[in-house]
Amino acid sequence: MNEELNNSRPPRLPSPLIPPDPAPVESTSLFSGFGEDFVPMEKAPTLLNVVDNLLKHPARVSHAVTAGSSTWTRWILLGIVTLCMLVYGLIMGSFSGGQQWWVVPVKVVLGTILSAAICLPSLYIFASLSGSQRSFGEIVGLLLQSLALSGVLLVGFAPVAWIFSQSTNTAEFMGILHLLFWIAGLFFGLLLLRKAFGHLNRNRTAVLKFWNVVFVLVVLQMCTTLRPLVGKFEGYELKDKQFFVAHFLKLDSWNRSMDGHGRRY
Repeated sequence: MNEELNNSRPPRLPSPLIPPDPAPVESTSLFSGFGEDFVPMEKAPTLLNVVDNLLKHPARVSHAVTAGSSTWTRWILLGIVTLCMLVYGLIMGSFSGGQQWWVVPVKVVLGTILSAAICLPSLYIFASLSGSQRSFGEIVGLLLQSLALSGVLLVGFAPVAWIFSQSTNTAEFMGILHLLFWIAGLFFGLLLLRKAFGHLNRNRTAVLKFWNVVFVLVVLQMCTTLRPLVGKFEGYELKDKQFFVAHFLKLDSWNRSMDGHGRRY
């Protein structure tokens, strides 16, 4: 009898006061969900499309540089790096004006490309030692992707840097501000590189962490070699040899005044 009553009761509905669990949302940020988003880009690789995917779906750009459209995508990434560094170099040169308007952008572009070229062989060697099966061209594409993201972030910081470059005459402050922006751009760019290698190389990225440190040191030393990037134009020849730490900490290098633009950095 009780069984018949139980069977005749309507099914119990969920309480309206307790909402159902929301469906899981897949994350495609740099920090998670990289493997799930490692698929081809929805549109053909163009400059704007690659920039959009760098910011929203970076794993898809990694897929592109390791797939059939890799050659064309690498050229696009190289163009993004060049364009972004030219734009940010113009902002840096606007602090002093004059010949620095064009000298600093050229230095920034050449310094970035030379730093990447200097560190590229060691990146390929370290990746191969960690078990990577990627070709040299694919390694180039992944590095360009990292630099392109750093460049896009620097362009995002460019309006802030321009405001300060036009409203202050202190080169020390501008040098520190540009350095902070470069560190932020490199951080996210190198993080993307590690994420891409981690997915392609089954999370064996311990050696790559050491390479990241080497690359940052090379970039800082290159900036010191090409100085002054913020300050008065002082000719086309390279400055005397100096370790970047000594340059940043040597106070007497800031004691020479510039006409209307504060001190030399």
